[in-house]
Amino acid sequence: MLTLLRRSPEYVGGYREYCQELYDHNVVYFRPTNPERIDDHWFERTKEWYDRKEAGLIPGQPTSIHYWAVDDGKFIGEFQLRLELTEEVMKGIGSVGYAVRVSEQGKGYGKEILKQGLTIAKAYGMSKVLLNINSTNEASIHVCEGMGGRLMDTVKAYNEAEGEHLMRRYWIDLAEEGN
Repeated sequence: MLTLLRRSPEYVGGYREYCQELYDHNVVYFRPTNPERIDDHWFERTKEWYDRKEAGLIPGQPTSIHYWAVDDGKFIGEFQLRLELTEEVMKGIGSVGYAVRVSEQGKGYGKEILKQGLTIAKAYGMSKVLLNINSTNEASIHVCEGMGGRLMDTVKAYNEAEGEHLMRRYWIDLAEEGN
């Protein structure tokens, strides 16, 4: 059964494999850590930064909570929740980000990660979340709409990984039945 867990040194090897799969397949919609940077000391080296980010102590960055998706001990993907609707969140990264390792895509994991992530967002007192999705990312659009996402608009966007693209911005109302 898939579970969202807080980052843990126990799953760093699986996280490295997940990152490698995304890099090997040139997945640009959700860019994780460069796998070349993940060595035996990566977790300890980055723990303070993640702790500060999750406490809202990094200037210019929204408070961001990170979860890893694990199923029967296997690293499947990740979920990120940004608690503040800053300009960066609204125009770029959205308040929710999630991804599934390439070898596990098409098995319903994206929907389950988002479903569990919405429960987490509710627990943080959020009434709605924003998903900003590249208009060519049909799988994520399908998952978002299936979980009650309502299209707010489509805007021109740019980031280093995706270049210029159209971005669909969806709200998911957490007070609606089923979310």
